[in-house]
Amino acid sequence: MVRTDPRNFADPGAGQRPRVRWWWPGGAVSGPQIEHELRALHDAGFSRAEIALLPMGLPDSVPSESVRSWGTPEFTERLADALRTARRYGMRIDLTVSPGWPMASPAVGGDRNHLAQRKLVRGSRTLAGGATIAEIPPPEGDRTATDQLVAVTAVRVLVDAAEPARPVMLDEDSAVDLTGRVAAGELCWTAPCEGEWLVFSFWSRASGQRSVAEASMLDAPVIDHFSAEAVAVAIEHIDQFVLPASLDPLLAEAGGDIFEDSLEIATDAELWTASFLTEFARRRGYDLTPYLPVVRVDRLYRFDWETLLAGITPDSPADYDLPDGRGRRIRHDYYRTLNELYVDHHVTPLTRWANRRGLRYRAQPYGNTMDQVEIAGAVQIPESEDLVSWIAAGGMTDGAVAYERVLDFHRGIAAAAHMTGGRVVSLECCAVLNADYQTDLAALQRHVDRAFSAGVNQLVLHGVPYQGVPGAAWPGWAPFANDSSPEVSDAWGPRQPMWRHMRAYADYVARTATVLQHGRPRVDVAIYKQAYWCLAWPKITVPGLADAGYTYEFLTPSLLEHDNAVVRGGRLAPDQAAYRALVIDHEPAMEPGVLRRIRGLARQGLPVVVVGPPPCRATGFRDADRRDQEVERLAAELLTLPRVRRVDDQAHILDALDELGVQPDARLHGASGVVSVHRAADDGDYYHLTNLGADQARLRADLRGAGDARILDPWRGTSHPLPGPVTPDRRSVALRLGRGESTIVFLGTGAGLRARPVQTPAPAVPVVPRWERELTDWDLDVADWRPDGTVRHRLRLGALADWRTIEPLGDAAGIGTYRADAELPAGSADGVDAVLLDLGRVAGTVRLEVNGRTVPVDCTTGRTPDVRPWLREGPNQITIEVATTLGNRLIALGRAGDAAYARLAARPTLPAGLLGPVHLRGVTVRADPSGSRDGSSVAEGWLEESSLG
Repeated sequence: MVRTDPRNFADPGAGQRPRVRWWWPGGAVSGPQIEHELRALHDAGFSRAEIALLPMGLPDSVPSESVRSWGTPEFTERLADALRTARRYGMRIDLTVSPGWPMASPAVGGDRNHLAQRKLVRGSRTLAGGATIAEIPPPEGDRTATDQLVAVTAVRVLVDAAEPARPVMLDEDSAVDLTGRVAAGELCWTAPCEGEWLVFSFWSRASGQRSVAEASMLDAPVIDHFSAEAVAVAIEHIDQFVLPASLDPLLAEAGGDIFEDSLEIATDAELWTASFLTEFARRRGYDLTPYLPVVRVDRLYRFDWETLLAGITPDSPADYDLPDGRGRRIRHDYYRTLNELYVDHHVTPLTRWANRRGLRYRAQPYGNTMDQVEIAGAVQIPESEDLVSWIAAGGMTDGAVAYERVLDFHRGIAAAAHMTGGRVVSLECCAVLNADYQTDLAALQRHVDRAFSAGVNQLVLHGVPYQGVPGAAWPGWAPFANDSSPEVSDAWGPRQPMWRHMRAYADYVARTATVLQHGRPRVDVAIYKQAYWCLAWPKITVPGLADAGYTYEFLTPSLLEHDNAVVRGGRLAPDQAAYRALVIDHEPAMEPGVLRRIRGLARQGLPVVVVGPPPCRATGFRDADRRDQEVERLAAELLTLPRVRRVDDQAHILDALDELGVQPDARLHGASGVVSVHRAADDGDYYHLTNLGADQARLRADLRGAGDARILDPWRGTSHPLPGPVTPDRRSVALRLGRGESTIVFLGTGAGLRARPVQTPAPAVPVVPRWERELTDWDLDVADWRPDGTVRHRLRLGALADWRTIEPLGDAAGIGTYRADAELPAGSADGVDAVLLDLGRVAGTVRLEVNGRTVPVDCTTGRTPDVRPWLREGPNQITIEVATTLGNRLIALGRAGDAAYARLAARPTLPAGLLGPVHLRGVTVRADPSGSRDGSSVAEGWLEESSLG
């Protein structure tokens, strides 16, 4: 059974262990294979499997009726098999909310098609002044049986509508609603004599969209995500045909989350729902009908690669607009109303239903014109993801380097959970385009540590395909690794050589999550932001803010209006994230109510920094002139308050924070690219620090907190003493972090979260080398994985090298076992604190043995473990097992002309094996300048050339 204790760092509980997205080929699965695969996931350290139906790229031999069986008794029985097996292993099963994404259901097909996702299409006709129109302009595109007339409007054109320039400017005062003039499907209207006019018709039409992956024999349109009735009938269908009440006992014992993937509604027109005009008038205070022409931004809702590459956003020019930015205000109101309807009519009822069934609702709250921070605040367990955050950071144009800029996207999702009291921030990790079978665990660790550094504390691995698909080409069926679907990493599971080392990686993730779910978040700075576009991130480029140790997150208007948004002791939301300051960064528009709220927080003692000109106008359209004046007045009053500063640009935010007495919880000196996360708990303070820079980081960290300082090692579950001087409210520690390396510092009493206390030197502390020996002679035994079985190669190496340069390993992929002898002369361990084994460069994952005993190690890099407890004087045997990706073998098969792998033939191969050089080093921990090791003072002299890893 998997442990459920949430406070055990050495042996993490199920709640902190990583989860996996388990891709099923629709319903074409069997009970025995389900048992086999869940056991493999359990043994690899995963506590949950999220069943996602992705019947893409399947062999023709798989029967369609078994694949497309969602909603049948046979499919429900397979779910029961999974739940029963999960219960036996102490695991839980998460379920996607529909047979694909976006959410779709047979319940909105046929005579209920009015509950399928709608779009607002239009028709138009130019009319000269004084002319008469005698028909309704027909809608764009092909007419369908689902078309329903919404409105007919007319408006005078301020410039010649035939001109190609966009937007066409319209006369706001002339806008008229002609819907009431429509009779028996006919319109008769004469335009006023002055100027040229446009007559528009607007029609609600079913979008026709189906899920990305369909797994039901019944037609299942995407549901109307803004209609409470649509969600209700979809839930009713699930309760009747997918999760009947007979499953309730199993769901109680082994059920987990209901999961909804990202909101990828794709239409060629605006999103719509039958009640939109009524809801809009109720929420925004005016009738949208006369202004419908200015809502459209062409191609905005297509949600395809072409649109993303074109850089189309809600701020792109509209087809038609009003002068003085007034059309922009109407579009803001439209986006805001969509957001509110999505929360009220979709998220909220799904949450209530999931909870009623004993489950929780987890969702990715982004897509289309959604403010993902606002939506995340309404989701029980909000989830971010690597791929979308990469796109948001410019990945479509900048490539892999954009992964270095994804933190702000994650920070927005995390802020919503932190502000509303949510404990868990989830991550779909670690999808990368065009990297299937070439992604290693080191890449996974980089993705996860970046996300951990931005407030994420739960991992869902993308993903593990069902292995038992007959007729699939080796190494097995995978929905994102074939000719008919996007190539997205990766297809994990026992098919991958690195799966052999997955347990160590899963333990690392679980231990880190144990820390990051413990206590309460502590964040230094909140940054105000509202963006109705999930790809509008990141925005903050404050020079030196993170390097100085400041942590920050983003708050939307709805979060600032939350009940938790109070100030006590100068901290915003003191019982949640306890922000020390609020930054308003170049925000020209803000609703008066939000600005009034911020003024109230500042009056209660919250430091506020306004960057650039203060807000000068409201965001909405109604009573714009009056509300603009109110914004100007409130902004002027805000700037007069004693705890408010205004600066010209982001470069001066640090100075303003310092002047206001706002210091980071983790003051970092000498760091560039090191990012911190702080959790405060009853037993002490926990700091997670990651070096995201391009080079090794040597730094001093002054950490707020009291008590002894210890480093918690998530690879080993151990707690190590850490020297450093003490000030009244801080501990100073010297650290050296390799590129991509993370560490956890605990300030408090005891070992911290029941970690295993040891007295050996802490990882990441600076050390001084005393002696060094290189290991040069190696025996290498390679298990070369191939479609027709494993081929063994036994070699004697005088020097370590990339497998690609060693005959006969040029195309090899699999597992290599290296063995070398190391003679340790008598007295070698005298006068040293540790003996480090530096593996140099490793292209693969690592398992280490010294004298036949397993040494816990960072399996992604083998980073310099202390092996002194495993060594003895005289001869020692070092055994290093390295597992590679399958990429080089699959590429070789493609280049050899095997059609099953042709798509991979053009890819470059990657290094493989232990490249070294490998050294044993005896080291001592650097003493402080006084010569003691009790940490009575700190100086730059601590920062030596090596560190314990």
